[in-house]
Amino acid sequence: MLKTPAGGQMAFAGFEKKLTGNVPDDSDIPRSVRKAVRFMLAGGATTAAVGVFLLIATIVDKNALTDSSGKKISNSAFTQGIVSTLVIYVVLIAIWILMARLNRAGRNWARIVASVLCAISTYDAFQLVNSLRGGVTITVIGGVYIAFTLLIWLLGVLAIAMLWRSESSVYFRERATVR
Repeated sequence: MLKTPAGGQMAFAGFEKKLTGNVPDDSDIPRSVRKAVRFMLAGGATTAAVGVFLLIATIVDKNALTDSSGKKISNSAFTQGIVSTLVIYVVLIAIWILMARLNRAGRNWARIVASVLCAISTYDAFQLVNSLRGGVTITVIGGVYIAFTLLIWLLGVLAIAMLWRSESSVYFRERATVR
């Protein structure tokens, strides 16, 4: 079993509060919503890991990259690909954190948006797994990407499952009447 140092759990809780905001107090938030927020933050962290992994793998394997005609890509195309990957992953991480903050604050519309995003992620994960049929060769980088993608999907599904529990629904209704 993992043990944290005396202040380890407190340090994580402090970091979590910085990411998700300080309002409302933890005592007001049901356990299921706190778990959902942690799953969302883990999804954001995993998304960051995927982004870093893809950037490193792309930079290391630059010479193997080709365009649609089979020619090696130019330096400007390579740079454009790196920048676009970086921007996409920063936006995805921001969405995870934003959804965690808004759901922690009890915004019911954010719970619905997170559910829609999870449905889109489910479709994307299905498409990814379905594309593996027909004897497709998977590289190590592709295999790692698939594993990370499925982990991110699972974290999203777990977060949504927590957000739609009955005690979470009560919390979202109560927060709506406070506003």
